[in-house]
Amino acid sequence: MGRQTSPTLVTLGRLVRTYRDASGILQKDLANRLGYSDGWLSNLETGQLRPRSEQVASIEENLNLPRGALMAVYDQLDNESLPGWFRPWLEEERRAALVRSFEVALVPGLLQTDEYARALLQGDEAAVAARMDRQSIRHRETPPALHFVLDEAVFYRERGGAKAMYDQLMALADSPSPRLTIQVVRSAVNPRSLGAFTIATVDGNDVAYVETAVRGIVTSGRDDLAILSEAWESIKANAMPQNESIEFIRRTAEERWT
Repeated sequence: MGRQTSPTLVTLGRLVRTYRDASGILQKDLANRLGYSDGWLSNLETGQLRPRSEQVASIEENLNLPRGALMAVYDQLDNESLPGWFRPWLEEERRAALVRSFEVALVPGLLQTDEYARALLQGDEAAVAARMDRQSIRHRETPPALHFVLDEAVFYRERGGAKAMYDQLMALADSPSPRLTIQVVRSAVNPRSLGAFTIATVDGNDVAYVETAVRGIVTSGRDDLAILSEAWESIKANAMPQNESIEFIRRTAEERWT
């Protein structure tokens, strides 16, 4: 059976068409203003395509709508595309000033390319768009400080084919900035071989997200945070410096995925 149509996407699409018609703008003309094809806008207006938040904001601007006229509906999409247990973490992540993330098996969601995410999410375009939207925190005027340590096994597990892996690794290698660091820890010296986790600092307090075999858990328990903070420091101490890590990622992309 095919995927069920999202009621919220249908509502959003109908609103776009209603506002566009009220403005006397043809579909092809609005699509041209936005820089997309007629087909793209048609799919959006019929609830078959989930746009990204910046695209919705651009539609509001081009239709001279009050700010939030469409975004209020768009924001409801997370209730459909994200698991219930993940939504509390998403709010913490959006508000964080500092994020420290360790991953043992997958590229973290905040660093994934479209194709890598699409392979993980089995082609669920709404879920892919939601994941890409999460990355908007990296491009804010004042983004949070983001620090990632990845076990080397992350770069050996194929997701989406060789090209998708190559592009993902090269995107990782190009990601570091004054506010974003990436380090690699060799599996042989990684003191924590199981269980990805992330620690976010929000309003001066830490909260963590821990992966389990069944679901993710959000915790602010003092004992949990003490264990995870100690694990983070131990993993980071065993990781390669960033310059060596980036060289390792580029080399792996060339040697394994080309």
